[in-house]
Amino acid sequence: MKLRANLTRLGHDERGEVEPLLLLSGMAVGIVLAGILILQIPAWIKSAKTDAPDPTATATATPAGPGVAAAPLDLTVVWLTLTVVAGIAVLILIGSKVVPAIAAARRRSAYAAEARSRQLDAWQLFVDRHNELLRKIVHAETDWDTLFFTPAINDPSVPETLRMLQAMRIASNLRDTAGILPADLPIEADVTTLPYPQAVEAFDLAWDVAERNARRIGQAATPPRERKMISEIRTLLNIAENAAASATERALAYRKAQLLIGELTTIHVPKTALAQLEARVAPALEMMR
Repeated sequence: MKLRANLTRLGHDERGEVEPLLLLSGMAVGIVLAGILILQIPAWIKSAKTDAPDPTATATATPAGPGVAAAPLDLTVVWLTLTVVAGIAVLILIGSKVVPAIAAARRRSAYAAEARSRQLDAWQLFVDRHNELLRKIVHAETDWDTLFFTPAINDPSVPETLRMLQAMRIASNLRDTAGILPADLPIEADVTTLPYPQAVEAFDLAWDVAERNARRIGQAATPPRERKMISEIRTLLNIAENAAASATERALAYRKAQLLIGELTTIHVPKTALAQLEARVAPALEMMR
């Protein structure tokens, strides 16, 4: 019984499922043996006919006496038939195990591929959310209306904005170091529990809080004198960025806007915004030289 149990375990993996390769090997061995037996059938039939006694001689032969032994019965055909039947039975038994095992293996493979695809799709959603948040950051740093009318969104001295900028750095650092879905991630793992997706979630939440706070504050922290300057700067920027205006008008408006921006004390204009403005006004500046 112990030997039988060991042989049974050889055909199964640790999950109790039949190993397809082992069963296929057994099936192949059975087919080869059956083929060998079938190829021997003509030779065995010919041998049986050759060794068969002559009917005429048997009919006329003198019956054997009491002390003479009868010729042994030829059981070759019987054994041959039993062997072929047994071989066919073995093949049927192996086939009944192999086919379900292969089907189960295919189902497991399809399930694993589908689960991995879902994980990749979920991961890409976090990458897309991260990119969208970064675009919002760039827009906040280069859009004049945002800079002048909701300046708190770019002010690290505001606690909500500082937390948002910290969350942005954490998410960006994680994408640089672990921005690809791990290849060895178990198929049952939840992508949202990994560090990078969680960092993107925290960044998204921090941005929402900082933006709502900046809209609530508005220009409350901007003194009246600077509010008037901002209004004048906004008018000058419209002229400087207007391609229909003359080169002289654009250049003069740009230079005056630069001076006024430098006098602002409560609003910080990032270098990216100034660089984009200069690039748009560059053709007019070249014509004035």
